[in-house]
Amino acid sequence: MRKNPKNPKEKKHPRIRRRVFAYLAAFVAFVLALLWLMQIVWLDDFYRWNKTRQITQAADAVESNIGNAQLSALMDRLAQQNDVCILLLDSDKHVFLSSDDIHFCLIHRMSSRDLSFWCSMIPENGDTLTELFNIAPFGGDQYNSHQFRGNVPKMEDDKKQSLLCARRVTLPDGTGGYLLLNSIITPLDSTVATLRTQLMLITIIVLLGATLLAMLISRKVTRSIVETSEAAHSLSRGQYEIPPHGCEYREMAELNDTLVYAAKELSQVENLQHELIANISHDLRTPLTMIGGYVEMMRDIPGEATPENMQVIIDETQRLTSLVNELLDFSRLQTGALALNPAPYPFTASVQAITDRVSRMVQQNGYQVVFHPAAQVKAIADEQRIAQVVYNLVGNALTYTGEDKTVEIHQEVIGKMVRLTIHDSGKGIAPEELPLIWNRYYRTQETHKRAIIGSGLGLSIVRSILEKHNVPFGVESKEGEGTSFWFELPVAEG
Repeated sequence: MRKNPKNPKEKKHPRIRRRVFAYLAAFVAFVLALLWLMQIVWLDDFYRWNKTRQITQAADAVESNIGNAQLSALMDRLAQQNDVCILLLDSDKHVFLSSDDIHFCLIHRMSSRDLSFWCSMIPENGDTLTELFNIAPFGGDQYNSHQFRGNVPKMEDDKKQSLLCARRVTLPDGTGGYLLLNSIITPLDSTVATLRTQLMLITIIVLLGATLLAMLISRKVTRSIVETSEAAHSLSRGQYEIPPHGCEYREMAELNDTLVYAAKELSQVENLQHELIANISHDLRTPLTMIGGYVEMMRDIPGEATPENMQVIIDETQRLTSLVNELLDFSRLQTGALALNPAPYPFTASVQAITDRVSRMVQQNGYQVVFHPAAQVKAIADEQRIAQVVYNLVGNALTYTGEDKTVEIHQEVIGKMVRLTIHDSGKGIAPEELPLIWNRYYRTQETHKRAIIGSGLGLSIVRSILEKHNVPFGVESKEGEGTSFWFELPVAEG
C-alpha cells in the first residue's frame, strides 16, 4: 500500500502546539538557569559586592556625623548592624574613636607601623581604599585534603577573608584624620552546598511541573486553533461548521463567525455563478437558434430570402457580437487589464447619440428612450467606457421597465459634477436587495429575462468602470414605482 507523502509545509511550518510547548519550556529553562547562576555561580561575588557596599555606606554615615556628640553611639550601632569594626584615627594615627564588634578584627590588631602604612596608602583625592586579606585556615599548614578519602573539605574551603576600607576624613577640630573599617567575609561553601541540594530538588520538581503545565496550556490554547484549521478544509466547498471548542476564546469565536460568513458567501457565489452561466448560455442559445432557424427557412422555402429575414439574422448576429464583447470586457475589468484614458469630451452630445441609436433599435418593439438634458456639458472621463456604462444602464432599464415601455434619462449639473440618471417604470427592487445588486454574479429574484439590448452583464461592468473612474454612483428604487440608476462625472472647464 502506497503511503501518502508528507506535506513539505509541516517541516517548514511547525505545528502551533509544538511551538507553544517549546516557548513555555524555553522560558522555564531560562528561569531555572538564572536561578542557578544567581544562587550558586555568582553567590560569592554578589556577597562580596554587597558586603563592600554595606561597609562603604557605614563609612559615609560616620563621615557625615563626625561633628556629632553621639558619634560613638552611632559607630557602635553601625558596627553591630553591619558586623564591622570601625576605627577613627587623628592625624598622628592615635585612636580618636573605636568600635570593635567582630572576631579576627584586622585593624584593632595592627601595630602602629602597619596602621601608619595603610593610612599612607589612602588616596588623597577622597577615594576609598579597599583591600581583601586572607585569614589563615584552622590548623595552619598541617591540613591537606589530599591525605584523606571521601567527601572532605578542601584546603581552601574554610579560608576567611578580611575586608579593609579606609578613607581620609576631617575631624571636628578641622584637622585631618583617618577612618578605617574592617569586616570578615565568611566562606559560603556550606550555604552553597545547601542551596545546591535544594535547587536540584526544585529543578526536578519545576521541570516536571512545567512540562505538564506546558503540555496542558499548549493543548488547551491550541485545541480551538487546530480544530478550526481542520474544519476550514471544507471551506472551499462552501461548507463550514464551528468546531466543538471553536468559541472558547473571543478571538477564535470571531474567526469562526468570519469563516461561517465566508462559507455562506462562497456558497452563494457558487450558486450565482451557476445561474450566471445558465443565463449566459440562454442568451447565447436564443440568437443562435433564431439564426439557424431563419437560415434553414431561407434554404428550404423558396422566396423566404427576404430583406426582413436577412435583417433578423443580422440583428441576432450583432447581439451575439455584443454579448461576446461584453464578456471580454467583464473579464478584463475583473483582472484590471482594462486601461482608462480620461479626457474632456462632450458628454451631453455623447449621451444623446447613444439615446438616438438605442431608440432606433427598440422602437419597432414599442420601446422608447427619452433624454432630458438641462444643458450641453463637457465631462472628464474615458468617453468609450462611459458610453459603455450609459449603454448598459439603458439596456438594463429597457429590460425591466414597465408596461409603458419607456425609459427616461435626466441630466443635471450639481456643483462641479454632472449627474446622469436613468429611470425605468418597472416593478422596482426590494429594499433588502438594493445593497446587493452591484455584487458580482448577483441578479434579482425575478425570473431571468432576455436583455432587450446588451448581454445582461451590464451592472457588473458598470460598477467596475465607475469604480476605476473613482466617481460616485448609486441606485434608488421603490417597489411598484420603478428604479433609477445614477452616476456623476467631473465637469470639464471651458
